[in-house]
Amino acid sequence: MQAMLSTSTAAPRSFLHHRALVVVAALCLALVGPARAAEQGNFTAGEISLLPDFCQDRLNYPVYSFSHPKWAYWGARMGETFKHVHHYCWALVSLRRASMAPNKEKRKHLVTTAINDLEYVINNASADFRLKPEVYARIGDAALQLEDFSKAFDAYDNARQLKPGYAPAYIGWADVLFKAGQRDAARELIEEGLRHAPDSPELRSAFRRFGGDPSKVVPHTPPASSSTDAEANAAAAGASAPSAPASAATGSR
Repeated sequence: MQAMLSTSTAAPRSFLHHRALVVVAALCLALVGPARAAEQGNFTAGEISLLPDFCQDRLNYPVYSFSHPKWAYWGARMGETFKHVHHYCWALVSLRRASMAPNKEKRKHLVTTAINDLEYVINNASADFRLKPEVYARIGDAALQLEDFSKAFDAYDNARQLKPGYAPAYIGWADVLFKAGQRDAARELIEEGLRHAPDSPELRSAFRRFGGDPSKVVPHTPPASSSTDAEANAAAAGASAPSAPASAATGSR
């Protein structure tokens, strides 16, 4: 009888223990699940409304809506990479949430998630994807929040290589240099940006902040291409040569 009692009591205990584990696991999933889902597309209408137009159109329609007019419009402008651009949109929401996160651990998690999504876009983007400089600059900004200066430097540099006059690619790293006490280096970097985009309000303002005078910056003059040179030479030759008779010109057609 004692054995039967011990067996009969052990079974309920084992069952209750298993049930408790299931409940705990369910609670953990309930706590973790929404956060993960939120970072991968479970956004509020308010959050989506703050995103760029292409993000709103990308997120407000089913994942595979290639035939939808909105997708056709953005696909024509962005190419095939538009089908991956939702990761960029997710990153923007993650970064916004990070700025309002209640603690350092949550901010770090959200920023890291954003960087992963941004790098996904870069890794899957076509060579001519028009948002590449902006995506790289966003990676740079996010990396600075994690104090990953090597990643930030590389990201800003990639953005500048792709779009030499893109202000955020200069200002982000110039601020790092300035905070590190390298004011001259910061000013020189902004000056390089101004040479490519002399009318940029952001770069002009930054240059003044670092002690420079935008009016003294000499704009960059791109070298003439070989085709341009050939056309110029042909035009010059045509201008110096005698005009052909109208009959000759007609007969040559």
